[in-house]
Amino acid sequence: MKKIFIIISLILISCKDSKLEKSNDSLKDTATENVEITCEDVIYQIVISSKLDLRGQNDFLTKIDRIEGDNVTIQVYIENNVSEDPKVKQIVESTIAWLVLKVNDSKLYNTSADPDNPIEVEFDKNILSKNDIFILCQIEKKDVKKHLSNEKIRYSILPIEFDEYYKACVNPYDSIKCDNNFPKYFFKEDNAIAKVFGNNFHPSDYMYLPRVKDYQPMILCNTDSDIESYDLVILSDNKVISSLEIGLMDGESITQFNISKDYVISLYKRRNTNEKKVFYKSYVIDNKGAIVNKK
Repeated sequence: MKKIFIIISLILISCKDSKLEKSNDSLKDTATENVEITCEDVIYQIVISSKLDLRGQNDFLTKIDRIEGDNVTIQVYIENNVSEDPKVKQIVESTIAWLVLKVNDSKLYNTSADPDNPIEVEFDKNILSKNDIFILCQIEKKDVKKHLSNEKIRYSILPIEFDEYYKACVNPYDSIKCDNNFPKYFFKEDNAIAKVFGNNFHPSDYMYLPRVKDYQPMILCNTDSDIESYDLVILSDNKVISSLEIGLMDGESITQFNISKDYVISLYKRRNTNEKKVFYKSYVIDNKGAIVNKK
């Protein structure tokens, strides 16, 4: 009889422990789900995703120094323990960069060297759409401009040689050279240019080329996936009237382009970056804004 009682007691204790473990696991899951992301968290994610040169410092921290209007000033720093006593910590902050995030424009700038001449830094724009930074950081959202304006457009410098562009703007990336020679605009679905492109084009970013009479040539860059591509489009009266794929890197071959000052678009092919590029076709923009074969 005692043996039966002991066995039943052990079973009951085991059941209680099992229920307690399940309850604890449930609480852990609930706690994880209820973790609320903060403005500081979003800023840190933005810096982590950026192409900022952090001088090899991987264990950096970020701090919001101040928010003025929709400008968020960010301090990027590391912490060093300068104490000579291993039992007592003496933490000193060392700043490695100053950044300014212009929230309404979705632009990040490095102001470390010269605050009056900031350098734009690329970052993952999806972070802004996944998290409502306006609410988290208590920033007023401005109305999106409905019309395209030529007043502030910065144009890329012709001629454009693809290899030079790629080294400056993609890999290994030179922020100053890219911004000076090939200024880019990040594509946003709520921007006026998105209505011009419609459902046909959804680039990661784009560049304006110098105008040809009444036509506006642009290069649309699709570089957010393993397959990279580049489209040349011609705009007239805020409509795409002509387009041509001028670049493609799909892992099997490379199609690249050069564009001369007089708008001769030369296309080249090769199997990989170690091979010499081979010319195979050229195009021009005719009087009607169409991209046609060069005769």
